[in-house]
Amino acid sequence: MIYKVCMALFLLVSISYTQAAELLYLASGGTIEVKEIDPKTGKLSDFQKVEFTRLSKFTFSRNKKFLYAQAAMKGNPKQASIITYSVATDGTLTYVHNAPINGGTTELKTDHTDSFIAAANYGAGTATVWKLENGVYKGTEVQEMTLKKQAHATRFSPDNKMLMIPATGPNVVFQLAFDEKTGKITKMESAKGPKMGAAQPRHLIFHPTKDIAYSTLERVHPGVGVWKWDSAQGQLKFIQGVMAQEDKTAALTTADLHMTPDNKFLYASLRDKNKKQDAILLYKIKDDGQLTYIERFPCENIPRSFCVSETGDYVYVAGQRANMLGVYSINKETGHLTKVTQYETGKNPIWVETLKR
Repeated sequence: MIYKVCMALFLLVSISYTQAAELLYLASGGTIEVKEIDPKTGKLSDFQKVEFTRLSKFTFSRNKKFLYAQAAMKGNPKQASIITYSVATDGTLTYVHNAPINGGTTELKTDHTDSFIAAANYGAGTATVWKLENGVYKGTEVQEMTLKKQAHATRFSPDNKMLMIPATGPNVVFQLAFDEKTGKITKMESAKGPKMGAAQPRHLIFHPTKDIAYSTLERVHPGVGVWKWDSAQGQLKFIQGVMAQEDKTAALTTADLHMTPDNKFLYASLRDKNKKQDAILLYKIKDDGQLTYIERFPCENIPRSFCVSETGDYVYVAGQRANMLGVYSINKETGHLTKVTQYETGKNPIWVETLKR
């Protein structure tokens, strides 16, 4: 009897540990590789690998039950699609369905109800919303709206009433009213652009506890922008631009940005076509939400995508042209990064995220 009780407790602890483990998902070379993260070192070990034609950028549903990735239609490599994978309790991916979309996307993002998924088409300058059916994309397009070329990221506001589309070339953040019941979007007259400091918003994130948003500001004056978020009006107001450095050659461009889970620090990635100044930039988040630039940390060439682990212990950097994944530990007091190791990846590592189950 005692033996059975002990075994039951052991199994319960083992299951709890497995469910709480953090995994890394990396898209490169037409695959998504799933890696187990060693919580003590941040190092990675193989867990699973899925392949599909033109498999690339992906996102998780808010409830963590599904992963959606851009790919091609099976048997038709020229037709863009969204492929749906289910995510098991242990993080394993299982193919569910793939269905066509009208052109490529820069990234994918679900709304806060997991009823719709949205993306922007950089070359066409469009924003599109698609319907999810019980968490699966089956091909239903709700609406496609023409904005301007170089529309980039898609971000739903914290209240799920707005869809924000930063656009680099036009130098604006398009603000689209979003109906979470129908998935319809409506263009508002206010498309806000930075009036000072760095320019060309690319990626955007909302602060989880303050009425503040942050965006990377891509080129010429690459850096990070701070925006005041007015939820009542559904509008952003640019309040601060913090340059990494001036670069009129456009060789240096910022790309991705993420906050630490304790909301103390923000990181942004700096890409260098000349392979000399690629870096992860560190900013301190002040009490009012504005930023102070702290330091830069050299990293893999062209860090288009990187992520902060959900535990806040590590940063993982995908060097798009280096075909390498860098692992960095975080000093939680200072935000400083220390390189742990580096791994070879498939060609063109384009997206990386972690998931704690």
